[in-house]
Amino acid sequence: MSVIRWVLVAVAALVAVGSIVSYFGAGRSGGGGKTAAPVQLYTCPMHPQIIQDHPGSCPICNMTLVPKLSGGGKSAPAADAAPAVAGLTPIDLTPDRIQLIGMRTGTVAREALEGELRTTGTIVASERGLAQINTRFAGWVQKLLVSATGERVRKGQVLATIYSPDVLRAEQELLVARGWSGQDGPGGGMDASARRRLELLGISAQEIDEVVRSGKLADAISIRSPVEGYVVAKTAVAGLAVQPGTVLFEVADLSQVWVNAEIYEQDISRIHVGQKARLELTSFPGETHTGKVQFIQPMLDPASRTLKLRLEFKNRTDRNGPRLRPGMYATVLLDLPPTTGLMVPAEAVVDTGDARYVFVTKDGGHFEPRAVKVGARVKDRVEILSGVAEGETIVTTGNFLVDSESRLRAAIEGADTTERR
Repeated sequence: MSVIRWVLVAVAALVAVGSIVSYFGAGRSGGGGKTAAPVQLYTCPMHPQIIQDHPGSCPICNMTLVPKLSGGGKSAPAADAAPAVAGLTPIDLTPDRIQLIGMRTGTVAREALEGELRTTGTIVASERGLAQINTRFAGWVQKLLVSATGERVRKGQVLATIYSPDVLRAEQELLVARGWSGQDGPGGGMDASARRRLELLGISAQEIDEVVRSGKLADAISIRSPVEGYVVAKTAVAGLAVQPGTVLFEVADLSQVWVNAEIYEQDISRIHVGQKARLELTSFPGETHTGKVQFIQPMLDPASRTLKLRLEFKNRTDRNGPRLRPGMYATVLLDLPPTTGLMVPAEAVVDTGDARYVFVTKDGGHFEPRAVKVGARVKDRVEILSGVAEGETIVTTGNFLVDSESRLRAAIEGADTTERR
């Protein structure tokens, strides 16, 4: 009996030990043992409040649900990523989503920059060739010999004649002085003084010599053009009363013209005074004019962020007049020294005014926003000075939708962070 009793005690002890071991083993399993696999959730990119545990479509917009990232949805940034762009975050897109966006990508490649910078300009008359023709005396326009604007005139050509009592009195004094100088008494000083008075009234040496030669007063004074060019403005009409300083004609010498052009701020370092340039016109296809940069404005236009240039070109004339006419639009090609740079399509760069960035693509549909510095623009491509490396792949088409997705995801993550706090 004692043996049976000890056997029963041993069995009871074993059962108790087994119960204790089972209890603590279950506790460890529930608290620190192997955990169950997390459940994959799916959400709508446009309506983040829609969350479910299986794939499907959004009940609001019928958009395909995408996997919801764990840990608040944040993706770990790449080790070599550039500084983050404010308001944006890396995102992951499914192949279906990428196809729906219509995304295209391209590779950052080092290319040779073209040896020219293309811009547009407007042809204007050179200020050095402009002349205003007026009088230094009062009178009346007696005869008009150039009666229309646009007429071409030669240097020294008579444009109009003016009757002036003031000039007649000065001519009479000259003839009297000449008569005195021909006698034995002193008259040379009077002669020179009278001639000087006519010169100060703006009478040409040719007109004064004619009065002295003929010994007669000139009824009218000839108004001559001081330059060769085209009459661009005219106020003179027959019978017009004029006063000293009245502008009768404006003549422009168009043998050389100026071209006003603009370049972007990032191209300023590539331009200098004296740089060669070429000019092309749609009016004369295939014709090229050669000139140079004559002046660079010291101030930048704050509205357009461009710098104004002034270029100078020699003009050619045919039977119809000058080839380069003020008011024409032209294409300006500035010769630049050859160089190379990292180039991407201009549409790949998102420019908000405050920041410029691109979206770099990674394996598995991962997209990262990268802040970049932009250099020269060449046609439809732009140089990247920093932010991406040669050989990286970036989004070239559809980056607007990727940008919207990134901003939405950043806003969701910000809200999740606030809630956890």
